Order: sequence, then C-alpha cells, then structure tokens
Amino acid sequence: MNLAARFAAILHALCAAVAMRGANGAFVRETSRRGSAFTNPHALTVLLWSRLQRAVARFARLAAGAPPPRPRQRSNPARPARARSAPDLPRRRGWLLAPVPEATATASQLRAFLAEPETRALIAAEPRLGRILRPLCRTLGILLPAPQSCPRRTRAPGTPAAADPPTRPHRPARRGARPLRRPRAPPAPA
Repeated sequence: MNLAARFAAILHALCAAVAMRGANGAFVRETSRRGSAFTNPHALTVLLWSRLQRAVARFARLAAGAPPPRPRQRSNPARPARARSAPDLPRRRGWLLAPVPEATATASQLRAFLAEPETRALIAAEPRLGRILRPLCRTLGILLPAPQSCPRRTRAPGTPAAADPPTRPHRPARRGARPLRRPRAPPAPA
C-alpha cells in the first residue's frame, strides 16, 4: 500500500470516529468552553470532518508529485485583509483526544506512519506536507519528528561574515533566591 493510501486509511478511521462521537454529542463540552465560536456542536463535527477529508485529498495530491504553485500576482496590494468570519477549530494540543477516545489509536498509527523512513523522505522532499501535518499532529497531541538537518549555507565569496550577536553579561545567581514554585507540603499524618 502506498503512503497516500495508508494516510487515507488512518484518517478515514478517524473521520468515522469523529462522525459517530459527534452525532452522540461528544463536542458539547468543547462548544460550551469560554471563547468558543461554536454554538452548535454539530457544526464543529462537520467542520472537523471536512478538514480531515481535505487533508487526505491534499496529502494524496502532494504525494503524487503535484507541481509547485505559481506565484500569484497581487492586483491591489494596498487592500486591507478581510476579517475571518467563520469559526475555526480549537487550537489546544491534543484537544481531540478527550471527546473522541478512538483518536488515541489514530494518533498512535499516525506517529508510527511519520516515523517510517519512507514517510520522512517524502516530508523532506515535499515541505508543503508540513502545512497538512502540523495542524493534524497538534490536534492529536503528536510532536512532529524533527526535520532532517539541511546542509549549511555557504557564503558567497567576498561577503563578510555576520557578526556574532552581543551576549548579555553573566550575572551570578543571588544567594537566597526563592524557587519559582513553592514546594508542596508533605501530607499530614493520619
């Protein structure tokens, strides 16, 4: 099975769990959070499901070797940016794990998928995959594997080396400095 098909299988299982749990009201608590833009928990379910489906399609397109996008020419660069009117998904790390317990299995499968050398090579060859994987990994509480180190850039001949940034002088720690947190008191004897 190729990488795009495996990624699709992992996310389709997550989509099924999101749809099932969302229909049973799993996102009621998430929508009642302070500052949530959602008033209807089913709207959050539909938005999450559609984002996951879109991620599957984008991953397949990039894994198949989509050409890089052409740079857009701005017709009116002085135009102010439009305010976002549509609500967005929560941004906390791992927020999906509590309302959808099946997401822990998906997170484990995705973590193993991202750790494979074939997947790492694809991510290194196609950096645009990061735009798909970063929000998904943040939603599932996964830390993305570190990118492979790139070779250092060489300076063009004749250009001066950049000066080292000034460092702050070392100040010794004050004696009797208080700890950042107070230690917890031991439990009282019973």
